[in-house]
Amino acid sequence: MSVRLPLFPLNTVLFPHMPAGLHIFEERYREMIRDCQAQGTSFGIIGIREGLEVGRAAFPFSVGTLAQIHELEALDDGRYDLVVAGASRFRVESLSLSRSYLVGSIRYLQDTRGDEAAIPDLAHRAARAFTEYRAALRNLADETGAEEDEAGLPDDPELLSYLIAASLNVEVNRRQELLEEDSVSGRLRKCLQALRRESVFLTQMLARRDHNIVPVSLN
Repeated sequence: MSVRLPLFPLNTVLFPHMPAGLHIFEERYREMIRDCQAQGTSFGIIGIREGLEVGRAAFPFSVGTLAQIHELEALDDGRYDLVVAGASRFRVESLSLSRSYLVGSIRYLQDTRGDEAAIPDLAHRAARAFTEYRAALRNLADETGAEEDEAGLPDDPELLSYLIAASLNVEVNRRQELLEEDSVSGRLRKCLQALRRESVFLTQMLARRDHNIVPVSLN
């Protein structure tokens, strides 16, 4: 069944279960928040396929995520600071400009397990690759800290897949591909592929950085 939902296009992707902080300053989206408050509803965040967040029209992707409002602070000048969490994914069936902001006729999407037998192995490999990815990022940034292992990651494969997807430092198109994947096994596979690509890139970056370090004599 289709429902109508206010839409907030952004140059990012919100994933289910993941939090995000938002600053609402454009008048059309202030109106959206006021309408949501008055009606006791929320809104959807949808990635921008083409265009800009501010001012001119943006052309969004067709799949987005319901944003549940957890914290809302109304500022004195009419702006808002929000903390939201991703809930259900949805597909936009049609768009309306009846308000100053986009409103979509949307249908909620159901996550599936996919290849159930493969999930435990995929989750283990993805957790290991993600741990190594985060260690490489810290190394590249010259950050020090306690060594991490897989023990601190979620046991639930679906939540793990979304955490990895949300944490990857990749362009919006690739994040969108992960959001649009319906199955847990399929999303874990795509996360693994992305982690392998990023691992090669990070290895090259680290090698280039270390190659450019010039020893300095203390004499």
